Amino acid sequence: MRTTILALFVVATIFVTSCKKEKENDPSVETSIPVILSLSSDKDIIKFGGDDPAIITCETTGGDISYEWEVDLGDIFVLNESGSQVRFTGSECCIGDKIISCTATNDKGSASETVTINIIIP
Repeated sequence: MRTTILALFVVATIFVTSCKKEKENDPSVETSIPVILSLSSDKDIIKFGGDDPAIITCETTGGDISYEWEVDLGDIFVLNESGSQVRFTGSECCIGDKIISCTATNDKGSASETVTINIIIP
């Protein structure tokens, strides 16, 4: 009986392992060079401080994407697990147009886009 249980365990382990390798080598999940379909903000103008943030979303294709966000002045907070959506706020020192860039990267390459948000005094 123990031999039968051990044999079933070994067979099940081999089956699970082979399924994982098959999925990893599946050509339908291959990555391609990232393409940014859209980089959009829910607001073009925000008030300084954290009470009036802009939500910025980067939509991409390419698979297995990591996101890097940059701005010269202001604060960027990642909102989702993938990093494709952020909240942008600015302090009083950040008044004016701010250019936020998003770079989408995977093992095949990268793509970048920018969006401009104007921070105003309330």
